[in-house]
Amino acid sequence: MTNDVEMKTEQEELPAFPTVHVLQVVKDAQQQHGLRHGDYARYRKYCAAKLERMRKAMKFTNTHNCQKRRPAKFVKKWLNAEAIHNVQYLNFGIFESERRYAEAMIDKITLEDNPEKSRKRFTMINSLRKAVLHATNLEKIVQESDRFDAPTKLEAQAYAAWMRGMCAFESRNWQKASESLKLAKTVYEKLAEATNNTTLSSLFKGRCREIQPQLRLCEFNIAESPGAVGTMTELMELRMQMGEGGDSSVDKLISEMRASATSAEFVTIEWGGMKSTVDDDKAKQVIQEWKQTEIELAQCQTPKERMALFEKATADTRDAIDRISDIIRRKSSENADTTVLQSIKAYLEFLKMNGTASRYLAIIDNTKSEKKNKPQDLLRLYDSVIEIYKEVSETPGAEYDKNLIEAFEVKVEYYRAFRCFYMSSSYSALHKYSEAAALFDRTLSRIQEAEGKLKKLKSNSYITNETAQSLSELRSEVDAAKISVRAARLAAAAGDIKTDSEVAKTIDERPLLETVNEWRQWNVRESLRDKKTIPVASLPPAFIPMPNKPIFFDLANFHLTMPDVEDRLEKLQKDRDAQTPKKSGKGGSAAPNTSASKEGEGQQGISGMVTGWFWGKK
Repeated sequence: MTNDVEMKTEQEELPAFPTVHVLQVVKDAQQQHGLRHGDYARYRKYCAAKLERMRKAMKFTNTHNCQKRRPAKFVKKWLNAEAIHNVQYLNFGIFESERRYAEAMIDKITLEDNPEKSRKRFTMINSLRKAVLHATNLEKIVQESDRFDAPTKLEAQAYAAWMRGMCAFESRNWQKASESLKLAKTVYEKLAEATNNTTLSSLFKGRCREIQPQLRLCEFNIAESPGAVGTMTELMELRMQMGEGGDSSVDKLISEMRASATSAEFVTIEWGGMKSTVDDDKAKQVIQEWKQTEIELAQCQTPKERMALFEKATADTRDAIDRISDIIRRKSSENADTTVLQSIKAYLEFLKMNGTASRYLAIIDNTKSEKKNKPQDLLRLYDSVIEIYKEVSETPGAEYDKNLIEAFEVKVEYYRAFRCFYMSSSYSALHKYSEAAALFDRTLSRIQEAEGKLKKLKSNSYITNETAQSLSELRSEVDAAKISVRAARLAAAAGDIKTDSEVAKTIDERPLLETVNEWRQWNVRESLRDKKTIPVASLPPAFIPMPNKPIFFDLANFHLTMPDVEDRLEKLQKDRDAQTPKKSGKGGSAAPNTSASKEGEGQQGISGMVTGWFWGKK
């Protein structure tokens, strides 16, 4: 009895562990070992290696149960409250869970790249369940122990709730995922408010931002009418808030909701003088997507958002056209009737071209909003819009719709006025004022024609973005530009405005050493005012070719002055004549004279000439 009392008092007197910031430990490991670049394989290897090192260092290794005549059975050593003698033991639970989570993410990425590998989904779910098991065990140990403080318990609870929510989210158990993620978000928000550490606060808030998209998706899937317009509108707002780097699951959910909305109803189109029922699911989804896009455009605040909407819808339409073309090709080989499919394909072509032109118009608005823009850029964009609208009238079946033909003729005239305006602005920027003035007059005539045609088609449903107010604003811009061009032309005629070539002649940046023989004008006052310097020489100097390994005599040969040796040569010649014996008539004495003469001839070179100058005679 006394021993039990002593053990209890010792247990009560154990010191408390310091605070363990679970999220900070996880984030530091992820950022330093692969997840900064999304490399889950590297992160999984790091977690496995760290666990092995910790088990060996802390003597917390797994065991094998050996039985006679049977293979050894692996027995995992689980973490429990009695085994925790140090705060480092919590890393076993953290990194066991992280290792399983990394394995699940590897399987998820493989499944997204190769959808045919459906078995990867089961391995992903199993890995997430094991991660939840380790995270829940960690939470249980921390909650039951009195040696851990409140922040550590809250972080362990939030981490386990987040892991349960992610497992339920990937398992598509939306209700359970929503509850777990809400709990994790609530705990992290309270921790962010309670802490004074800015680093921890930013980590907690960042985790809340990560949880928000999954939580919203769970709420949308739990809703009773996922195909409702209000829910779709909220989804589009969420995608716009997330931006380009957001979660791809939002786009997937939008596609699924559109598909579910279109599968339950019939879609009928009217094109080419006939009504056709669309049976293909992809084509129905695209047609409904364009209807939804018209609603979503009213919520877009910037041209870039409109560009993203049109680009997504146009890409889906292109895929649907390819699908319908394959069906037509297959049915044509079977000698089946393809009239309805041809009509659907022509209608999809019309949607694609109209969406492409609308995307170009959004690009034009975005270009106008920028500070630095050139008229040439807008000119090319308006050319593309006009060409597309011309092709719309040539689409098969468009001739049966009189309103469409008239509307797109007006659209062509409408945007021709804008193109003419920016063309004249381009000529004005190039100092071609006469051409610019003529084009401005042509712009006014085009504006007048477009206004007259636009008034006749007020009730046309195809006229949406083209308004008379835009034409009146363009007219005021043309009037102002005409006045400035007229003034610039008069100034150029008077000589007050110099052309680019004249400016280049007066403002010459060549150094003075290169233009010594030229007369150059330089305005000293303007140079002093603009703090310009007169270049004397170009620094650093230009490179000149030189030999790779120059030899001394090759460079100094022409700079050597040879001494005058005329008097020495005369004396040497006299000495040579005195030493040479006279020739005899006998042939026997000719040999020595011959050798002596050869020796004398050998000394007549440069060595013979300088013999005796410095070292004397031999």
